[in-house]
Amino acid sequence: MEWLDANHFKHWSVESADWLGKFNNTTWQYESLNEDNILWALSVVEDIMKEWGNHPAFYALEPVNEPWWNSPREWLSDYYRQARDVVHSYNKDALFVFHDAFDSGSSWNALFDDDDMENVVMDTHAYMAWWEHKNDTWMYCNDYEGVLSNLDSVKYPVWIGEWSLATDVCAMWLGGFNDSNTAYQFECEWLDCPTTYLPAPYNQDYIDENAAMLGPIGESDRSAIRYGKCARDSTWFTHENTKELATCVHETFEKHVAGQFLWNYRNELEPKWSYIQAYDEGWINFSQTQFLQ
Repeated sequence: MEWLDANHFKHWSVESADWLGKFNNTTWQYESLNEDNILWALSVVEDIMKEWGNHPAFYALEPVNEPWWNSPREWLSDYYRQARDVVHSYNKDALFVFHDAFDSGSSWNALFDDDDMENVVMDTHAYMAWWEHKNDTWMYCNDYEGVLSNLDSVKYPVWIGEWSLATDVCAMWLGGFNDSNTAYQFECEWLDCPTTYLPAPYNQDYIDENAAMLGPIGESDRSAIRYGKCARDSTWFTHENTKELATCVHETFEKHVAGQFLWNYRNELEPKWSYIQAYDEGWINFSQTQFLQ
């Protein structure tokens, strides 16, 4: 983050890509591997495994979320292999999950040998919200099927580690606090912002209904609170449309992946980003199926 003045900051345009190594923004190439960062990340994995690795509720570990798509594959693969060794040194039955760095093709099949891939899962994130504008839910359904069918060539079990029913990026602060890097596909719906659920003395009212915009503001003011109103997904798609979309997504998951996680479990304002609200609405109420397991 870079502050421009007391009320304006940069976020997306200065986001660092330097976890794995030193990245040159001019040549668009990595110049060197950051071995200290890698060792630190591995030590965190080990700390987690020491504390929780043999707890009855422990199931799986993923050592980094959404590594950048330009990460050098060799460096990232080496990190994954070392992280898996740490995980399985403490619990050989734990699942080791790696994110595909936004490359969900079969090229990751080379990460582990065929006789050395037990308890390994590939994670890919499949959101419709960042796709181009589509006027019909079945356009999303067809494209979702096309994208996820490519996973059939992956030799590991595949999890959709993040997805939602949203077809727009209107959800409040989805692109970061008071910032956004994606134009809205449809006109957002604006509602009264949620009130705080914190007890006194922390239940301060942060909403000024007379303020045209609450700052500080990032490089886009699309998601800023306006006159006490917060944005959520548009009303372009009806309740029934959303259920149709959920049904076809479920069918695609059943055919092509081993598991899925809707992001999030709970949301204060946006039902398409909330497992609880989506279930209560009947959109994902598929009883006695893998969908709810």
